[in-house]
Parts: sequence; C-alpha cells; structure tokens
Amino acid sequence: MRRQFWPLIATLTILVTGMAYSFLWGRIWYHVNGWATPADLWSTFRDAHWIGWGSEGAIYGAGTSLVTFPGIVVLLTPLALLQGPLHLTSSVPIYLPKPTEWFLLGPVNLLLGGFVLFALNGLAKRLEIPSRRRVLLVWVEAALVWPVVAVWGHPEDPVAVALAIYALAAVYDHKWVHAGFFLGLAVAFQPLVLLLIPLLFALIPLRRWPLLIGEITLPSAVLLLGPLVHEWGPTTRALLKQPNYPQLNHPTPWLALAPKMAPSHYAKSFKVHVRTLPNGTKVYTETAKKIFSYQIVAAGPERDISLVLAVFIGFYLSRHRPSWQRLVWWMGVALSLRCVFESVLDPFYFFPGLALLLVASFTASWRKITLAFVFATACTFLSYWHTGQWTYYLLVIGTLVLACAFSFPRSTSMTADQAHDTDAAAILEPLT
Repeated sequence: MRRQFWPLIATLTILVTGMAYSFLWGRIWYHVNGWATPADLWSTFRDAHWIGWGSEGAIYGAGTSLVTFPGIVVLLTPLALLQGPLHLTSSVPIYLPKPTEWFLLGPVNLLLGGFVLFALNGLAKRLEIPSRRRVLLVWVEAALVWPVVAVWGHPEDPVAVALAIYALAAVYDHKWVHAGFFLGLAVAFQPLVLLLIPLLFALIPLRRWPLLIGEITLPSAVLLLGPLVHEWGPTTRALLKQPNYPQLNHPTPWLALAPKMAPSHYAKSFKVHVRTLPNGTKVYTETAKKIFSYQIVAAGPERDISLVLAVFIGFYLSRHRPSWQRLVWWMGVALSLRCVFESVLDPFYFFPGLALLLVASFTASWRKITLAFVFATACTFLSYWHTGQWTYYLLVIGTLVLACAFSFPRSTSMTADQAHDTDAAAILEPLT
C-alpha cells in the first residue's frame, strides 16, 4: 500500500469522478434526467451477454460493432451473468436513461482504466525517475486515461498497455516465459499491442522466438476459434477490415485510400403501432419511414503501414541496443504510428502512445517535460474538434509529432544488462 499509494489514490479518484460525471453531466450540461454512459461500452457488454448465454461464436455477428479481440468481452461476462439474478436493467439493446446495471459496470470500467497507473508507476521506478516526479506523472497519466474509460468506455486499451509494460519488464529481466504470457494477454485485449512485438523481439534471442510466438498466439487463438468456426464471414470482416464511420467520427486524408464497405444512403424502416378496440381486439398497423445509414469504410489496410514501420524500428533497435529510457520512447512512437495512418480517428486512439511518451519525457529536463505535456494536452484536446479532414489531421498529428520530439529522453549509459541487475521486482510488484 505504501509503495503504490499514489497510483491507488489516483485510481480511486478516477472511480469517484467518473461515476459523478456519469450521474451529473447530463443534468448539469444538457438539463436532461438521464445518466451519461458510454455507448461503446454497452455494445461490448452486449457481447458479454452472448458469451454468458453460451454463444461465444456469435459475438461478431450480433450487430454490436465489435472490432477488437474478445479479451475484454470475456472479462465482463461475469457482470453480464449477474444482471438477471440481481434484476438489473441494461442500456442494450434498447437505450435506457438510467440503467441500473451501471452501478456494477461503471465502477469496473473505471477501475480497469486505473490498472494501467500501477504499471506506469512501476515503469517510472525502473527508469529511476525521482519520487516527486513520479507523483506528478501518476496524476498526468490519470488525467490522460480518464476520458478513455469515463467518456468512451474502452477499458481494453489501458489494460493492454499495462500488460505490455509488464511484458517489457520481463524481457529486460530475461524472463521469456513471463514476457510471452503478458504479451499474449495484451494482444487478446487489444491487437494494437502487435506494434510493440517487433521492438521487444529485437531484444530477445532468436532461439526463444518459437516458444514466445506460441505463447502470444495461444490466448487469442482460443478466444477466436469459436467465432471463426461459427461465423467466418462477420468475424473476418470485423477483424481484418475494421469497419469505421467517417461521418460519425473524425475522417483524415487517408480516407481517400480506404476501401469503401458501404455508401451512405437512406433505408426504409418500419414501425408497428398497436391499437386496442373497444371490444378488446388488438389492431396492428405498420408505418414506413426513411432512416439515414452512415458510410462505412475499412480502417484495417492503412494500419498495415504502421506495422511495417514497427518492424523497421525493431530491426533498428536490434542493431543499436537502446537504453531503457530510449526503448520506452520508441514504444510510444510505435503505438503512435497507428494514429498517423488512420483513415478515421477517435480521440481515445491517442492514449496508448502518449502514455508511454510522457513516461519517457519525465527522464529529461523540466523544460522538455513541460513542452511534452503541453503538446500531449493539445493533441488530446484537438482530437475532439470536428473540422475539415486536412485541418484536423495536421493539427492532431502535428501536436503528436511535437509531443514525440520533446519527450525524447536524455542520453544515459544504462544498458540492458545494467537494467537486468536492478531490482527485478520493482515493476512487477503490483502483481505480487
């Protein structure tokens, strides 16, 4: 408790402020009697119901727009199983202004977001960042992760980043089995972590690769086996094409190269009205109306560019063995590449890269820390701004590049072997 005091306090702060936001924001800002709960989280929670009903193979064809690996869905399944016995209401498949399931799902979502703070604090200890700087870093990271879970409802991103950090610590401690275990779990939550594998493999002996590849592949293969066998078409469509909606989110100039999966159009929808006659007979009438369907594009192909660049970074690191600080910075850059080549951006996409870049910046001077923080804040703030494709892209990617530049750590003499000789338990203590 003493060693992890500030991450624990920051996590509890995320919990309290996040629940207060969900209960009060709609009433204060929009003057409506409802709770602000993230729609994406409810879609994920609907898939958890399908697993609880024994239909894990149908999660990608259930119309919930799931495009990530199902690790987070499996983790939320116990909450879905409790909904019936506890007589709780859920805001899916029909929207409810005050779903009582939120009393369970909301705190779990926010606590999962706070899990990454313990890993980041352990990473800061390994980088020998002074204690006062670590306290400040914990609060900066808490502010960065807060909208990811409280506003967007994507706890799988911070969980995957935390597991990737534990894998990084295991690599530097030469604990290859542990590294494969943590990487396998991280990929099962968020395939974005695949961008870090070439960087970590650059530090692992070649003879260890087959075992690690098996460890990394096994959790995702087990979770995806059912969906691939049961519904091959919807599963491969969701995972390989990664459908996104440019009219709902933030399109970038890469949209011109994104494969079009469905154009925007008006579709016919029917609504059934029930009327009871004086003699008790029920009469059903049907009325037709037009509804607007948004354009859908495939966001997957452009992400292959970032994966190729991550392989080149891994090759570079294998030739120039980096210091512990420089490696963390390169990991932040690799995760940020995803945003550079996205055809449609969402604000929470920037969190994984910025989280590691800020840790690296805290090993430099206060001037660099301040500038990195300013540009990371500007990138996060501007990512919510709806404007033209080029204007939006140049602003958010420009501030992201500046955050990368100013977070570059100072040169140190700490090598991988020296890092191995330091306290091996410093970063893994939250799990022990």
